[in-house]
Amino acid sequence: MRLSYLLLLSGFLFFQGDCLALQAEGPTALKIYTEHLPPYNYLDNGEFSGYSTDILRAMLKEADIPASFTLLPWGRAYLSASSEPNSLLYTTTRTPEREPYFEWIGPIGPRKMMLFKLSERKDINIKSKQDLRKYRVGIVRDTSAIKLVVERGLFSKEQIDEAPSTTSNMKKLFFKRIDIILATNGGARYEVSKLPYQLNDIEPIYTLDEEYQFYFAINKKSNSETINKLKHAFEKIKTSGLMETLRKKYGVD
Repeated sequence: MRLSYLLLLSGFLFFQGDCLALQAEGPTALKIYTEHLPPYNYLDNGEFSGYSTDILRAMLKEADIPASFTLLPWGRAYLSASSEPNSLLYTTTRTPEREPYFEWIGPIGPRKMMLFKLSERKDINIKSKQDLRKYRVGIVRDTSAIKLVVERGLFSKEQIDEAPSTTSNMKKLFFKRIDIILATNGGARYEVSKLPYQLNDIEPIYTLDEEYQFYFAINKKSNSETINKLKHAFEKIKTSGLMETLRKKYGVD
């Protein structure tokens, strides 16, 4: 009798162990890294907000995946997401150099990078790429934009004033420490709205690049079921009309 009981118990434990193993292979909690990049992602009264943030939250809910959000300077956010399994980075530009390191979900939207100046600076005129060499430009540090403009010979390294955020660049622009800044239209408008200035105090003067698009990027070593569930969730949300609603809400081009 005792032998039969032990065999039955060992069989139950073996079956229970198999169930636990199957559960362990399911979707895994995500560590999500992002930066201050309004209107796509930013903190609003301590809460993560923005166009991309709202899309991602909808995806996580649809896929039933728990996640924790961390706001970091762009360089640290990218390093963390590219080195840690089960981590996601947003909002990021999908470039050939970054392609091997992530699974990509998107596109979230177009990445139209524009140059802005103070409206009062009548001395600044850019009609061709040759004119770019005349001015000092503010660009966010460690972004794909810096690599792009240097490789294409649009600006020299000496012309570029690197800053930790578009917020910092915008302040430098108004203090006239730089001549122009590189930003998205929505990002520039958001930053001005948070400063004691008017939206018409700045103006876009040149579209520098619109070749790439914005995406969510998941570390390739992440749980495969988590990746697949998020991809399916995005496809469902893409056809729901939510993204268009959020574009209007956040003023995304």
